[in-house]
Amino acid sequence: MEVWRTSSFQCWYAAQRAAGNVLLGARLVWASRLAEEQSAVFFWALHVRMYVAAEDRAKDNEIVISRPDVSVVALYRPGVSLDETAVVLVREFRSSASTPDGFVHELPGGSSPDQAVGAMHLQAVDEVAEEVGLRIDAARFRVHGSRQVAATVSAHRAHLFSAEISDGELTWLRKQGDRPRGAGRDSERTWVEVATYGEIRAARLVDWATLGMLAEVLGR
Repeated sequence: MEVWRTSSFQCWYAAQRAAGNVLLGARLVWASRLAEEQSAVFFWALHVRMYVAAEDRAKDNEIVISRPDVSVVALYRPGVSLDETAVVLVREFRSSASTPDGFVHELPGGSSPDQAVGAMHLQAVDEVAEEVGLRIDAARFRVHGSRQVAATVSAHRAHLFSAEISDGELTWLRKQGDRPRGAGRDSERTWVEVATYGEIRAARLVDWATLGMLAEVLGR
């Protein structure tokens, strides 16, 4: 029932029902909480048995994993060309990273207990302030909608926002690379990085999901 009550489960379940599919059964594989003192489930995994309406069959060999949705923000300063556009990233150690330096290089972002659209917008503002140290008015953010980040791995979605920054803001951010930021209470430690879109692609600096978000923002 703890998993059933999460917004992440209800969002996934609503999408399946809207497609005409039926949850025939589910077995809890594991559930994780963000901290010992928190009672609400943060991450969960269910071994499910689904009736797939479009194919008229039952499928029971997959595990659904999910967590709260995340707000992600692309901060950028346009350049002479697309490849010369400056993008603000954060570098953060993640145990799941399979990168040369053991860090992930990503857009600033994070999750909120309140998954309403307005709350995700405000969360985006807070995440930028927390992870890169820049407080940007919410009115400057463009909204790009939400999509799953890795549909074959997790059911959660990323709500994408963007904001064009000024030359002054970019200059200030370039000087923040040696100052750790993030939510220390959650063992989060982030470092600001600035790279051009061309450098990001050539150095394979980010994962495919992040590159796709940048393509959505900068392609416009």
